[in-house]
Amino acid sequence: MHIINAMFSRGLGGIEQCFVDYCEAIIAHGHKVTAIIHHDAKIRKSLENKGINIVNVKNFGGWDPLAKSYLKKILKQSNPDAVIAHGNRAVSLLKPAAKKQNCPMVGVTHNYSVKKLIGLDAIFAITDDLKKHVIANGQAENTIYRIPNMIKMPGAMPKMRNFHSPVVIGTMGRFVKKKGFDIFLRSLAILQEQGIDFKAIIGGTGEEEQSLKSLANKLAIADKTNFIGWVNNKEQLFDNIDIFCLPSLHEPFGIILLEAFMSGRPVITSASEGPIEIATNNKDCLVTETGSAEAMADAIKQLINDRKLAKILPQEAFKTASKYEIKAVGQMICDAIEDIISHKT
Repeated sequence: MHIINAMFSRGLGGIEQCFVDYCEAIIAHGHKVTAIIHHDAKIRKSLENKGINIVNVKNFGGWDPLAKSYLKKILKQSNPDAVIAHGNRAVSLLKPAAKKQNCPMVGVTHNYSVKKLIGLDAIFAITDDLKKHVIANGQAENTIYRIPNMIKMPGAMPKMRNFHSPVVIGTMGRFVKKKGFDIFLRSLAILQEQGIDFKAIIGGTGEEEQSLKSLANKLAIADKTNFIGWVNNKEQLFDNIDIFCLPSLHEPFGIILLEAFMSGRPVITSASEGPIEIATNNKDCLVTETGSAEAMADAIKQLINDRKLAKILPQEAFKTASKYEIKAVGQMICDAIEDIISHKT
């Protein structure tokens, strides 16, 4: 098969990583991939030298008539078997071209903004909750495929070790309100009030950065928290911490949770939408009430006091993460595309 995989985001977040994973997973199963990206996309380096045909398309939004016209030419020349679109802009720009070529088009639900995906030939829902959401918005159930995000597993689980003294607690992500980093900081303040010593490493950047640093000062924990900026080497961050926390208020999937699961470190996550479909409380991690700093502080304290549990959880978490390995999910993607093509012809 020849698959066009398209996305016009320009950053380096979870959606962008998923897009790259799709390209690599489809290539790994012996199919051809053309990646259509924004000409300023930062993920370009992640796509180069991997047998992926890269096409740059300059555009000013999902309405851009010149971009739509150019994409029609691309699809006519390349004659793909299917188009996968990540994000509303990719859907809007490619939909007319796919329709003209009578080429099946698939949209991927990276979040709950699904209006533009409704009516496509098929939709890949990354969680069961998103599948229900898409059905509620009018998409026929038999056109929806449950395809989770994926990760590249290491050959073996990283070596576990004893906690640092004081314990090092870490988190990372985009600094936006829905990620709940203020909850994480408040949980640290509770630990300090209870006389528990710690250090914290916080990776990421975003619009909430200054307000989070101000909050750390207000809570009198700034001297114990290290804002290290955007994390390019996640393995290094995991290697430097003892406990990882995911405090999200809303998390459609949670690829960072899977990355933490394969790190060999005990994990605490909020019970937001995606993580509760992946994690099992007291088996592979500790799951806390969403938005509760008190619950997160209690979970951190539990792991500090119960070192046996802190060693058992990562072993089970590694097993959980393996279910989302790129080869296995890649096979799911390819099987789904073949099924979609068979129904289109």
